[in-house]
Parts: sequence; C-alpha cells; structure tokens
Amino acid sequence: MSACELIELPTGVVRASTIGWGVTVDGYLVNAARVGDRYAATVYRDQSGTISDGMTVVTPSVRAVEQRGGFTLVRSRSGDDHYVIVTELPERDAGDA
Repeated sequence: MSACELIELPTGVVRASTIGWGVTVDGYLVNAARVGDRYAATVYRDQSGTISDGMTVVTPSVRAVEQRGGFTLVRSRSGDDHYVIVTELPERDAGDA
C-alpha cells in the first residue's frame, strides 16, 4: 500500500462532497492559499485521476461562484473547472513577510 493510499480524507472534504453543487467538482482544496486569482492547496478527490489525494496543486485563474455550508465553490475563468475550497489560509499582509 502506498503512502497516498494511507491518507484519510479530512472531515471537511467529506462534508463538502455531500453538498449538491450542481456541477462536477474537479477537486476539493484544503489549506488553500490565495495567490492573485489562483489558489495553491492540498487537493483531494481529483476528478482527472492524475493527482493523488494529499498532493499540492495550483489552480488556474478562478472566481468565487457561491458559498454553502462554510465552503466556497470557485470556477476557472474558462468555465471548464470547478473546485470547492474546504479551508482557506488567511491572507498575509506585505508587512507580515
């Protein structure tokens, strides 16, 4: 069994995945850090099948679509990809660096 197979899904991912978002969710993002109009995050339940649970990804440019149950659905500018932000890291001020 690989290390990736041993990773359990975070509770928030399980809760967010039970919500009917009305679109195919391409991945659930945990500890998402905003970088301009993109996010760097740990991803779970990647629909492409190419990224394992617990890997770090950077999304394409996205915008928020809606919030439900404390989670945020974002859509890529192209409209091809949808992600749910499960947890988001607070933005840091330039003076915090």
